[in-house]
Amino acid sequence: MNINCPDLYFLISNYFNIPKKFYWKNILIYKTLLLMDLVSEIKNSIISEKFNDYIAKILYDRIHGVDFNIPEYLYVTDIINPAYSYYSRKYPGTEIPEYVYERMKSGEEIHFLARQWFEKVPGFSGSEIVINGAHSGMNVIGRVDFMINDSVVEFKTKNVYPISEDSVMNVYISDLEQLLFYSVLNSNFSEINYLVFFSEMKFTVYRIKILDKKTITNEITYRVDMIKRSISNDDISGFQRCSYFSYGCPYSSAGLCKCNTLEKKSAGWFQNAIEIEEDENLEEKLALIYENQENFIDLRFYDLIYPRKYYHKINGDQQITGEVQEKTGKSFEKSNIKFALLDVIDSSLLSVSGFERAERNLVSTVNLYGDDRYIIRNMYDENSISPYILKINNSYYEGKFPETYYSELAVTCARRNIETGIIIVVYPRLNYKIVVKEVFFNNKRIIDTCRKKIDDINEAVKNKNPEILDLCPQFAIKSCSFRSCSCMKEIMKRN
Repeated sequence: MNINCPDLYFLISNYFNIPKKFYWKNILIYKTLLLMDLVSEIKNSIISEKFNDYIAKILYDRIHGVDFNIPEYLYVTDIINPAYSYYSRKYPGTEIPEYVYERMKSGEEIHFLARQWFEKVPGFSGSEIVINGAHSGMNVIGRVDFMINDSVVEFKTKNVYPISEDSVMNVYISDLEQLLFYSVLNSNFSEINYLVFFSEMKFTVYRIKILDKKTITNEITYRVDMIKRSISNDDISGFQRCSYFSYGCPYSSAGLCKCNTLEKKSAGWFQNAIEIEEDENLEEKLALIYENQENFIDLRFYDLIYPRKYYHKINGDQQITGEVQEKTGKSFEKSNIKFALLDVIDSSLLSVSGFERAERNLVSTVNLYGDDRYIIRNMYDENSISPYILKINNSYYEGKFPETYYSELAVTCARRNIETGIIIVVYPRLNYKIVVKEVFFNNKRIIDTCRKKIDDINEAVKNKNPEILDLCPQFAIKSCSFRSCSCMKEIMKRN
C-alpha cells in the first residue's frame, strides 16, 4: 500500500489538529493497520495479468475522434418531468425540504431490499443497469432498476393498495412513462416489460407490451428539444405539469415553481402504443420470495472495500454537509466518455444479451449485491464472457492501476465464480488512450476472504464495534463525510 505522506499529514493535522512530530508515527500505524485488509488479500490473490489489445482496439476505434464537448446528457428523469428539469437547472442548489429527503431516503432503502427479491426471480439479469440512447442518436441516459432477461423492470413504492389499471393510466402516468422510455432506449429492446408496485407489503405487477416503438422514441426526441429550448428561451409555457407538483417539490416550497399554470399530464400520447395487463404470475412469485426472505444486511461489493463507511451509513451517523457543488466541465466530460463507452460495449461484438447475463447470475458464491456487467472477449468463443469494470482516469501519465480497481473486479469475479476479469481504463488527457487488462485470480482465496469480511461487517453492526473492520482506503478517509469517522479516530488513538 502506497502512502502519500503529505496527504496523510494533511488529513490528520487538519481534522484533529495534531502536531507534526506525530507524522511518521501515524504513517507506520496506518501501514500496520492495512497489512491484512481486503485490498492486500486481493493483491496477493492475483495469479497473473496481461494486456488485451483486442478489446482496447475495438473501443479505441469506435470512440477515437468523437467530440466529447457535446451538450450535457439529459436523463430519463428529466424527460419524464421537463418542468422539474428546467427548474433544477435554472435554480441549482435549491434546498430539498427535510420531509422530502426522508421520503427519498426511505424509498432508496426499499429499493436496496428489493434487489434480493428480484435476484431470485427466474431470468434475473441485473440491477441498476445504465442504459444509453446514443446508439439511436439520442443523448439520453438512465439507470434501470432491474432486468429480467432483456425486459426492463421499473420498481415503485406507494402508500396505497391495490393499484388499479385505471390508476396507472391516470394517476401514475410518470411511472409508466419512465418504463416506456427505458424500454425503447434499451439496446437489447424487448416488447415486454414490467411495472412493479410495492405497497402495504404487497406487489402489483403490470405487464406492458410495446406495440409502437416509434411513437415513444418520437416523444423522447420532442421532449429533449423542448427542454433545451426552454433553457435557452426561459419559457416553459408549453410544458405539462410535473408529477412533483404539490407533492414535495422544492421549487414550489421556495416559491419558484409555476406548475399551477400548466396543464395536467395526460396518457393520451401513448395509450394506443401499448397494451397493459396485470401479471398475476409474477405477483405470486414475488410474494412467495418476500414471504420466505431471510434476515440479512444488504451489502454491495464496494462495501467490502469501504467497510467503515458502510458501517457509519447503516447506523445513520451524522454527515458533514457542505455547500452544493455544481458539476464542472471536467465531470460532464468524464460522464460523457463513460456513457459513450458503455454504448460501444453494448452495441459491438463485445455485447452480451440479457439471457446470457441471467445465466451467469444463477451463480452467487457470496451474499453481495451490485452491478454485474459482462463483455464478450472473443466473438468466436461463446463461453468467453467475463465481468469488467470501466474507469475514466484523468491522469496526465499512464501508471499502475489503483489497487481498488483490482478489488472491485476481484469481488465481482468471486461472486460469480469466474476467475478472469477485465479492467478497462480510458485516459482522456492522453488522447483517449485505452488500456485493457485481463486479470486472473485465485477465486477460492478471494471467496473465503469475502465471506470473512461479510461476517465481520455483520458482527460490527450487531455489536456497534467498527474497530474490528478494515480501515477504508486512504483517499476515502481523507474525503470521509461522517463526523464520527472511526478510521481517523483509530489512527490517532494509537499515538
